[in-house]
Amino acid sequence: MLPKKLQDKIDARASDSSLRSLGLRQDLIDFSSNDYLGFSSSKKMFKACSVLKQHNYQANGATGSRLLTANHPLYLDTEKQIAGFHNTPSALIFNSGYDANIGFFSSVPQRGDVILYDALCHASIRDGIAMSHAKGHKFAHNNLQVLEALLEAQNTSSKTRPEIYVVTEAVFSMDGDSPALKGGS
Repeated sequence: MLPKKLQDKIDARASDSSLRSLGLRQDLIDFSSNDYLGFSSSKKMFKACSVLKQHNYQANGATGSRLLTANHPLYLDTEKQIAGFHNTPSALIFNSGYDANIGFFSSVPQRGDVILYDALCHASIRDGIAMSHAKGHKFAHNNLQVLEALLEAQNTSSKTRPEIYVVTEAVFSMDGDSPALKGGS
């Protein structure tokens, strides 16, 4: 379930017809892709790829931005499988971890929300937080006492309780350690 503030924004976009969604390719003249060599429409490449042949997909690739011109049915099928595996209504594939972090943190946390993040989180997480309208506060690496103090401060400093996002990583890339999720060190 989405936070109320975010759901309200989505509902407002839907009501004023400004909500964008991914659609399938149309038979358009392509002036906006990165398919300079024409691989997306190459019959030879189509014949070489068993997944494309199996599903009778006529385009070999997305060619560019999914939102503008290049959504491919293979993305939709894969996202549906991922959503089913995780028992969630939907899933979204990003091109990279950097894109996922920028996309999530710059759009999901809203103005007035708070993001508490480990000081050693990847730069892409910090970039996404910087693009957000939420307030970001870092805590000392794996220091749960500092995190608890920040959480307490958020609960007492505001008249209305903000959405609070606590961000860490499964494995920190610089040191190779993991977060102390259960209160241990």
